[in-house]
Amino acid sequence: MIVINKILNVDDYYFDVFMSISEALTGFSMNELQATGLAETYYTYILHNLQGATFVEFLTVSKNVFENSFTASQLKETISSEIMADPGLRDIANKLITIWYLGTWEGAYVNDLSYKEGLVWNVIHAHPPGAKQPGYKSWGIKPVNSNS
Repeated sequence: MIVINKILNVDDYYFDVFMSISEALTGFSMNELQATGLAETYYTYILHNLQGATFVEFLTVSKNVFENSFTASQLKETISSEIMADPGLRDIANKLITIWYLGTWEGAYVNDLSYKEGLVWNVIHAHPPGAKQPGYKSWGIKPVNSNS
């Protein structure tokens, strides 16, 4: 069984499941997700923007996925068969991935920080234009993975 770790001081058990499934779906560690400063914000935002029972069902299925997975490959397979195979759960999973990567929920930014801290900027080794500049003389440094 893959263990769901207690996160922060949030007493809501489902928050821990939320962070664990976020880690599994995004490919970013819990520390990296926490470093955005948006974990609790996203959790409460989703709670208020989805029917409570729908989100709890998603998190309950996610909890069962972790309880029935003993290796990383088993976890991937179980997510695929239990979450991504179900249209409703897949929709929530896709929204969860989108909120972490782009900072948006159904096309709208959650808040100003969600744009700046979107995981997409880490993936493409860039900064969010107009929000988090790279710094003085950064143009003199070759981009990551640059062959020139």
